[in-house]
Amino acid sequence: MKNPIYILLLLSLFGCNKDTINEPDNGLYGLNNYVREFDFSNSAQLIDLPSFGGDPSYIENEQLKSPIKTNEYKGLGRKFWFDDNGGEPNEAEIEFAIWLADNFQKNGEENEVGKFSGFEGIYDNSAGWGGKKVTNQNSWSVRIGHTGENNDGKIPIGLYVYHPGMVDNFGTVVNPIFSLNKEQTYTIKLHIKMNDIGEENGILILSVDGNEISNTNTWRFRNENTVHIKSVWLDTYIGGTTPSLFDTYTMMDDLKIKW
Repeated sequence: MKNPIYILLLLSLFGCNKDTINEPDNGLYGLNNYVREFDFSNSAQLIDLPSFGGDPSYIENEQLKSPIKTNEYKGLGRKFWFDDNGGEPNEAEIEFAIWLADNFQKNGEENEVGKFSGFEGIYDNSAGWGGKKVTNQNSWSVRIGHTGENNDGKIPIGLYVYHPGMVDNFGTVVNPIFSLNKEQTYTIKLHIKMNDIGEENGILILSVDGNEISNTNTWRFRNENTVHIKSVWLDTYIGGTTPSLFDTYTMMDDLKIKW
């Protein structure tokens, strides 16, 4: 039998934008202030995940499908805005199930980083995304990166980070250290904590099926205390500059956001 508090939480999420949790959270990192859950059982849930930039995603079979057509790049572009849900935090976590079609990134470029979901704090659109280097602007972003399939037909994943003081115009890559099988469901979790001002102690932790595959604590995301986590950036993108060579898609389910 499910915990009554859990049932009350699920019921309340259909009627408001946020929910305060008074009981201790049993998650890995103990975030217990706010929780939002999206099971994609109905299209009304997408109201709180508004699209941007021509997003083609839609709900199919109670999952969020992200189609990418041949010679195109983008299959998902939605954001969960923290300012609309209680205020911008300095620590957050997303968890979601992901499934990749058999031809996802087939014959893709291994040296070009595609993107899955993550977080952003882009206060200045001149930096923090799309090859726009961050120097001292108040902008940063973190997304899970992926490349073309490897020799085993799997999709390597890592992290792709825009941050103040970055070296290249494009995001800093934390080298792929885990590979996803296609047509297999994985649960991915990404945890972030902002750095203290003047320090390089920001935290990023990436886990797959409950196992940490990357844990770093030396990031500088911000130089001012007005910079926080603006949104969860739901993204599915192939490229770089090389588009998908096939009509393909991914599926997302059971999205959980904690902050």
